[in-house]
Amino acid sequence: MDDPTWLLASRYHLDTWLSLLLVYVVATAGPLALAARALRASLRERRAAAQADASFTPGVALAPGEAVVMGTVERAQGADVAVRVEVEQEGSESESSGVWSHEWSETDRKVRVHPFYLRHASGARIRVEPGEDVQLVDALDGMILVDRKKRVRVAELVPDEQVFAVGELRRAPDPEAPTQGYRGVAQGYVLVPSPFRPMLLSSEPLGQRFARRAAFHLRWAVVAAVAALAFNAAFAPFHARLWLGETVDVRVTDLQSRESGDDHTLFEVSMRTDDGVALLDQAAHADFVRLRGVERIKARYVPSWPSASALGPDVTVHSAAFLAVPLLGALALAYVLRAHSSRPWYDKKVVDQGNGKLPDSEATAHKPPKRPEGRRRKTSSG
Repeated sequence: MDDPTWLLASRYHLDTWLSLLLVYVVATAGPLALAARALRASLRERRAAAQADASFTPGVALAPGEAVVMGTVERAQGADVAVRVEVEQEGSESESSGVWSHEWSETDRKVRVHPFYLRHASGARIRVEPGEDVQLVDALDGMILVDRKKRVRVAELVPDEQVFAVGELRRAPDPEAPTQGYRGVAQGYVLVPSPFRPMLLSSEPLGQRFARRAAFHLRWAVVAAVAALAFNAAFAPFHARLWLGETVDVRVTDLQSRESGDDHTLFEVSMRTDDGVALLDQAAHADFVRLRGVERIKARYVPSWPSASALGPDVTVHSAAFLAVPLLGALALAYVLRAHSSRPWYDKKVVDQGNGKLPDSEATAHKPPKRPEGRRRKTSSG
């Protein structure tokens, strides 16, 4: 090729489109999208915390939409259960240096649900229709010991228990609501699962829990935003070449190769603009050879920041920008794993540990509670 001017680029620099992709899509849009997702989660949890705190007020108005409702449990007519969760566990024991320990690990979870009612502080009777993926925050205080290495832990909502319910409140037909007028349709408030997450039922106050989760997601939103800012700060010269630079003809004043401290050869190109500003950049060996005898070349010149200028007419970035790919992946993975590991028992596998061997006892003598009739629900590993 006769004219090397349009072939030049700084050493180890990528082409323009790949440079733009890595800097603005992977290193900027990626972390900011993660930050936005975490921020939305934080705001959702903060709103739930405010709703949970407001649910203590007897006169709080009920309104359609995402809601936290507090009330006492009443079973539906003819129902013998509201929500019941049975966690099956298998036991194992191990010995180390003469010290025994044991562990009970969840192997299966069964859920039995039926529509029930919450008597609100305002006097309203709210119908609750949980799905089989309902999350029940209640003490696993029921126990069925099947044999030495198998047991079942039970959590159940019982009548007159005070419960917080998180879901979507709407006006809908209620088979137990009083009809209005001749042949009127029985309407009432019905709480159903949110489109975004399963219904949450808790016998414990939820305000602090939601506040902690809001703070957790907010911290990760800040971390992701700072990561995007730090990466873009590291590649500030690229932004300067793109937004403040201009492609100009410069005069080649010197070509010099020298050994660096890490036994690499640097091929330096000294240049000068028409208004006398001296520039210095490194070229690849092939470009360095082609520049011998060439007097004028193209360069991307930044008048307000001459040291950010670079060889060639295009806006390019150093190949170190590829680090944005694993960094974004590591950031997203860390966020997901931390969110997973900090989940409560009802949202992950139940594992109990203790000292000593498994107890040598027979199966529970008392009549075991009624087994759930719902489908088995797979539990995520935790």
